[in-house]
Amino acid sequence: LRQTCLTYVGALATLTSSSRLPSALAFQALAPATTATSTAAFISPNNNISISPRHSHSHSHSQSQSHNNHRPHMALKSLASSGELNTSDSETLTSDEFEHTSTLSLLEHINLNVPNHDYILEFYCTILGLGLDPRRAMNVVQGSGTVWANCGASQFHFPVGEEAQVIPGSIGLWYDDEGFHALKGRLAKYDGEDSVEDPKPFAQYSVQEENGPRESVRIMDRYGNVIFCRRGAAPIVLDDDMGSNEWTRTVKQPFLTKQDKDVEEYSTAALTYGMEEGQEPECKGISYVEFLVPKNTAAKIAEFYDCVFDATTSVFEDPSSGTDEHVAIVAFGSIDPETGRSSQSLLFRESDVELPKYDGHHISFYVGNNNADFEQAFKNVEEAGILWVNERFSDKVKNLNTAKKWKQFRFKNVLDLKTGKTIFTLEHEVRSVEHNAWPGEKS
Repeated sequence: LRQTCLTYVGALATLTSSSRLPSALAFQALAPATTATSTAAFISPNNNISISPRHSHSHSHSQSQSHNNHRPHMALKSLASSGELNTSDSETLTSDEFEHTSTLSLLEHINLNVPNHDYILEFYCTILGLGLDPRRAMNVVQGSGTVWANCGASQFHFPVGEEAQVIPGSIGLWYDDEGFHALKGRLAKYDGEDSVEDPKPFAQYSVQEENGPRESVRIMDRYGNVIFCRRGAAPIVLDDDMGSNEWTRTVKQPFLTKQDKDVEEYSTAALTYGMEEGQEPECKGISYVEFLVPKNTAAKIAEFYDCVFDATTSVFEDPSSGTDEHVAIVAFGSIDPETGRSSQSLLFRESDVELPKYDGHHISFYVGNNNADFEQAFKNVEEAGILWVNERFSDKVKNLNTAKKWKQFRFKNVLDLKTGKTIFTLEHEVRSVEHNAWPGEKS
């Protein structure tokens, strides 16, 4: 795997739908390409770091290594946490020159253990404006088990565990104008002399660049997870033959309501956390999850996702750090043909801080647009030697047959493909679009 991916002589196959996106695993040796250069500026999740990518393109993982695929390169010109972009000085490719979709279809959920649901429901549903999933609402009534909080096509899963799990980085959520204003209003009730009495369902919050174009709300939950809330950018409209719109904005997970049928079945859970008739969750989706990673690993992490999932990736240098720290971006969903902005992203930001020991949190995403895509992704992971079974879950996938049965598999080691060493640990739950939990239409 390492040798073939690095030399681009194919032992691994690309996903079968990869004609719609750049292929990192071509079946012949590929010559170096000239990189696209962007001078667009970006604001990172902490809202005070300006990032100007120097040599960024969809499959370049260092400034000295670039790959020439079947189409011109184009940068993913924004971090998922960026607000509006200044692309006036950027090179722009036409829709015919730029593929519109990542092989990674949807960043569906973030799984975080919590000691109990006392603060979680109030924080995520009442404060942040997510919807309680009726498929796990009975666990709220019973006061145990796992609950799901939904926003758009994505979710948070909160199983009860002995220790709270914390993302070593931050999570980005997006809102429309009305929802963002309402969020700030709810938080303001905890300010000043007339504030709501403690205990608050969150640890702290601040409004950054208030009333500006990049205004954000930074909130830390009771366990240390940092969340950035922002107004969403304009929807991505793909100028292709289908005239399709940004898929992740049109699909929605179910949510509990205060209607009679939900109240009858879920009683106090529906009355407390259900939506009023005609109301929807104010939080519209997960924009990104950012992880802090060790120095000199961002390019290697991007290369891993590129090679194993044929995913659209970019690496940017962060000049504000005063060092050579980089940020890797892994794109999900639609990709804007003019700005390079993707529907969702995983971000991996290099940092000098001492990182905590991995505590078992995980992410779940869907790959490709059919079972053949999913099976090829499984084969790539299996060949990399990183297939993993989490004994706490029932899906104990050890081969392709069991992957087909469960329509998902897991791994947690992100490798340096040159050495085979693990450079980052994160449990990935990888699903087929034929999985019964897929929120879109089944093929």
